[in-house]
Amino acid sequence: MVVIGMPFWWTLNVFSASAENFFLFSTLANNPQMFTAQAALETKVQEVLPIKEYGAVPLNLHGTSALTMFVNEKTQDSKVLFEKNANKELAIASLSKLMGALVVARHFDLQEEITISRAAVAEEENFGQLRVGDTFIARDLLYPMLMESSNDASAAFAFMVGMNNFLSLMNQEAEFLGLKNTFFVNHAGLDPDITGGAINYSTAQDLFVLTRYLKTFYPTVFEILGLKEQPLYATDGALHHVMENTNKLLDSNGWPTKVLGGKTGWTPEAQGALVLVLKSPKSKGYLVNVILGSDRRFQDMENLVSWVFHSYTF
Repeated sequence: MVVIGMPFWWTLNVFSASAENFFLFSTLANNPQMFTAQAALETKVQEVLPIKEYGAVPLNLHGTSALTMFVNEKTQDSKVLFEKNANKELAIASLSKLMGALVVARHFDLQEEITISRAAVAEEENFGQLRVGDTFIARDLLYPMLMESSNDASAAFAFMVGMNNFLSLMNQEAEFLGLKNTFFVNHAGLDPDITGGAINYSTAQDLFVLTRYLKTFYPTVFEILGLKEQPLYATDGALHHVMENTNKLLDSNGWPTKVLGGKTGWTPEAQGALVLVLKSPKSKGYLVNVILGSDRRFQDMENLVSWVFHSYTF
């Protein structure tokens, strides 16, 4: 009896749904104002996306501060998707090089030749492979500075205009962007020589503003930050070495969208810091994710990004 009844109820449901659609379309056809209102409502719904899923589980992270922002590329509107102490001032280590890259892009001749000095190579905590006397085009020197987080490359830029002048430019750009909780005392984000000494600091919110500005007006920066490997050539055309990105999260990691790039940072005082930018689902824009003060920055970032994709409808 149940088997016989199922087709009847299925037929009744289909008829009911069809009837509802018929009357809906008939009403809309005879009332164009209602159709316009319906379309406007759908547009408004699209404007407020992404929407948090009902019952989304809370997210716990090890990092002191974290932020995920959605940016609509058409309107440049942004929306907070996750926030933890986003306005807390913290040491940012080599995330400082994002501002350094902005200074280089805005104030340097990118075709100028730069020779690596002994003073540049003497910089502490270097992760690159630059040597005294190496000469590069300024544009090419951005690659080790960003991909390898080379303090030598950053110092080479700073010494070109004078260290104090370079720092002044970094802080001027921060002021120009309205980064009220950001300040730079060195070019690369190094820890101070003495306990309690001055250190580069910012907030997750300010770093989002800086990242969005770079992404919008200097997209080459994040094109560089999105490369896993890249050969570096000296001005004489000789291969210097193949650079490898310090960012372990450039692959999708099972995420539904592409990673566009990111910047790593770590010092004993700052702990782990990471900015990661991904394309948003349905190509509506991109996601800026920031982790600060974490003893497991990559794991925190994986958890944050995965949580966003599972907790929001785009």
